[in-house]
Amino acid sequence: MSAKKPFYVLIAPAGQLCGNGQLRETISERRNRKGDDVPFWYLSPELLKRFDLTQTDSEAVVAEEQTAINWLQLRFGGDISIIDMDLEALKREAMDLPPAAPARDISSSD
Repeated sequence: MSAKKPFYVLIAPAGQLCGNGQLRETISERRNRKGDDVPFWYLSPELLKRFDLTQTDSEAVVAEEQTAINWLQLRFGGDISIIDMDLEALKREAMDLPPAAPARDISSSD
């Protein structure tokens, strides 16, 4: 296990961050611009429990840059903390994008 380092973590109730698909798009764009090794990860409720951050039904975004987390909090809400986390474990376990937004029926009812 590698040494832990401090990261900014935005935690919110499950679905609040990823429910509309905008967070998925944000993370994807950031990785496209800055590379896959950019320190910016989504933690599903299962990963939050695996990393022993919470036992509640929550989700989170972890980042090295405070401004990125502040912007996400303004956009989606949630609570910010600074938490020491294992960088290698994040790279190994948290590279998946948030789930896609559910498809909506936009057909006309006429």
